[in-house]
Amino acid sequence: MNANRIVAAFAGLSLMALPVAAGAHGSTKPVHGGIVTMSGETVIELVRAPKGVDVYLTEEDEPLAASAFAGKLVVTAGGAKKDVPLVAQRGNKMSAPGLKIPAGAKVVVALTGKGSGAKTFATFTVK
Repeated sequence: MNANRIVAAFAGLSLMALPVAAGAHGSTKPVHGGIVTMSGETVIELVRAPKGVDVYLTEEDEPLAASAFAGKLVVTAGGAKKDVPLVAQRGNKMSAPGLKIPAGAKVVVALTGKGSGAKTFATFTVK
């Protein structure tokens, strides 16, 4: 009888913790007007800006230093594929200056951690 109560109490506590665990990865709402996806724990926002393309990196709603990554964009449009380097800017922003991405293009953000060598990939379809 006591064992059933213990199991029921544990199950109830587990259910109470579920919303906290589910929201622990951070928001996937665009902060800079772009499109957002998650890759593991990293939230990546791709923004088509007037002067090129910007990428913003966060993890659990905290900015990740762009300087800690090497990165590139792989853009596939109209049957052609093009690699474009990303340049670290201030804070969590990386940029591909002058790049214009056409609607319907597939864009892969490829990042490599400079210290760890860990690779992160995110795929977007631009509308």
